[in-house]
Amino acid sequence: MSILFKLNKSRVGVVIGTDGETKKQIEDKLGVEIIIESKTGDVEIKPDYESEQYDPLNVLNAKKIIKAINRGFNPVKAMKLADPEYELEIFNLISILGKSNKKLKRIKGRLIGRNGEIRKAIERFAECYVSIYGKTVAIIADFENLQIARKAINMLISGMPHHVVLKFLERRYSEKQKERFREVYKPDF
Repeated sequence: MSILFKLNKSRVGVVIGTDGETKKQIEDKLGVEIIIESKTGDVEIKPDYESEQYDPLNVLNAKKIIKAINRGFNPVKAMKLADPEYELEIFNLISILGKSNKKLKRIKGRLIGRNGEIRKAIERFAECYVSIYGKTVAIIADFENLQIARKAINMLISGMPHHVVLKFLERRYSEKQKERFREVYKPDF
């Protein structure tokens, strides 16, 4: 079973990498074969049945990794998706906001913040990666943190002030830290 999809032409080089390095790394790690038509951006991912890493689900994982790179993540961050704990979520801002370029620009500005501070805060407190690229916002995180990042992004899109969103992120982060502390220091009776 192979998967076919299209890449943004400007991201084809990033997916392939220097001397095909990134593509080879994905192929080796997941036991798949990736065929990229660099002129059109067409991608085909096939399972490599001879590989030691072969797993039927790896074709889908490879697609997630390539989609993440296509949405503006660097290959190192995108490779996190090889771990089944991690998930990729992509928000299409046009479907949320409509076709107004002015609105799109304003919301992207809100999501990034001054000098990228809001984006960095979301990444730090929700322990995730965020990419704002073209008309999309993408998140790579594990399930719990994906919920937090998604909520923060929705709050920003709906127009909540930055300080309210930061407060939410800080509160959720401290709750997670307390929970981790409780797990580590649980008394044994």
